Amino acid sequence: MPPADQVRDALERILASDVFARSERARDLLRYLVEQDVAGNADRLKGFSIGVDVFHKDDQFDPATDTVVRVQAGRLRDLLQQYYEGDGASDPLRISVPRGSYVPEYHVADSTVACVASAATPEQNDVGKTANRRALPFLAIGLLLLAVLGGVAGYRSFAPPSPGSADVQGVQRAAAPFGFSDTTGSVPGDLLPSVYMSVEAGDYGGERIAAAVRRGLSGFDTVHVIAPPMQPGESGKVRRTDFLFLIGQASTPGEVHVELQNVSNGKVVLSRNLAIADRDQRAIEDIVADLLTTVASVSGVLYADLAENRAETPLARCLTLNEAFYRDQQADAHRTAYECFEDLRNARVSSALIYAELAALHMQSIVNRYDYPEQASEQQALDYARRAVQLAPSSPSAHRAMGYVLSRTANLSEAMRWVHKAYALNEFDLSMAASYGYALIFAGDYAAGTPILHRAVMAASAHPTWWDYGLFLGRFMLGEMEAASSAVSPLASSDRAHYLAARLVVAYELGDREKVDALLGRLRAGNSAFAANPEAFFRKGNYPESLTNRLVETLRAAGLMGAS
Repeated sequence: MPPADQVRDALERILASDVFARSERARDLLRYLVEQDVAGNADRLKGFSIGVDVFHKDDQFDPATDTVVRVQAGRLRDLLQQYYEGDGASDPLRISVPRGSYVPEYHVADSTVACVASAATPEQNDVGKTANRRALPFLAIGLLLLAVLGGVAGYRSFAPPSPGSADVQGVQRAAAPFGFSDTTGSVPGDLLPSVYMSVEAGDYGGERIAAAVRRGLSGFDTVHVIAPPMQPGESGKVRRTDFLFLIGQASTPGEVHVELQNVSNGKVVLSRNLAIADRDQRAIEDIVADLLTTVASVSGVLYADLAENRAETPLARCLTLNEAFYRDQQADAHRTAYECFEDLRNARVSSALIYAELAALHMQSIVNRYDYPEQASEQQALDYARRAVQLAPSSPSAHRAMGYVLSRTANLSEAMRWVHKAYALNEFDLSMAASYGYALIFAGDYAAGTPILHRAVMAASAHPTWWDYGLFLGRFMLGEMEAASSAVSPLASSDRAHYLAARLVVAYELGDREKVDALLGRLRAGNSAFAANPEAFFRKGNYPESLTNRLVETLRAAGLMGAS
């Protein structure tokens, strides 16, 4: 944490600015959060205490039903962003309040690394300590963090089809509703699809879903969330990129109906009944996380609808091209995505997403030795990532990109800290959770990574099989063989060598000799190279030493190696 006098100086500059002059509540809230943190009372920064101390609620205040603290915190984050895009652009120390927390963070403007508040959560401290104990090569963690960068792509196969890179280029050239001149100088929200909400279910269940949807959507920096509901008579202002979440009662008791509509044409993009009877808050948040991962990510139904209707903004088009590259990493797809973001940057469009994706793509050009851009450098990738964090200190995408860049230029613990922060900023993105859990498992931290990956697998209505495989690895190393058996069940239809090996390991550990013999036969018949030397596969994949040794030992005991 920076010196207290520097923090207080930064605070007073913010409070004295024109941006904050119009909001007494935001000034009171920010002063309270920072002063409590500086005084060492970060553990007091909870919804209840803030409601009582700042907004003068009585001791019956319930932050779960009274949203004043969450609403004002969201307003505060918006004002901080406005301040740092204007009067505070040159401030040497920046203050942010990340989504999902009320503990301030402090960022030194000319430093690569954000100075996180000293009162980090025990989970954050444990992750940092664990990462420091690991000596995973940079290439290994770089590949894992690439899974984080492209992790959402695995979800696309369960969303409605969207154009491939060639089709998207056609959309870009042919029928865009906005030109660069329309967006130059615009705030980022103008470049993204907007999501409004309308809550028609007045019961407690509907309000719980609505609160979770609002909170979850605010973590996705791929959409612009509009808090006030869309008012009648504003039809003339409707854009083709406006969407509306309708939350109402379902016909079945104990369920809430959720519907996503394209406002411009009335098309229902998604419709679900959410069963919430007897569900606790965490279970409801997991239901909403599945919903929002399906909707709000670039691989989700919302962006697919934009592409289908040729209604993408320039930034949305670039994000879709970027998604196409991570699904099929070819040099031409990389250049198309890179040039798209460059066009926006050259048009002086200000968005953390632009610089975050430029940072990752720039690093990809180095890793994969692409010809474009010429003279790519790690320093340039780092500059892009730093700019993304400066533009939006609470952006998951900015933190994710910084983690990837640092995996190539700094130490593992620092890279993992940034990726952990990206996950913490948006726990409603199940693909991010799965990728972070997977990365922890491949860093050898099975106890930390397995529960995170388990939550993603259990919450998602559909997911790629690498989630199940990663969960198997974690369960196996924790000695939880019954749970490992459940994890490999979805792999039964695949003939991939490492999936067959996972099922073989489980069958051997559970004493199922008939299944062991059948799987040995399939591995030897169709995967002879793996069967002859599985250790080479695991080492090439940068599996942790402990995991490699135990897998090889078990496969040998099962009869895979050394048998005719």
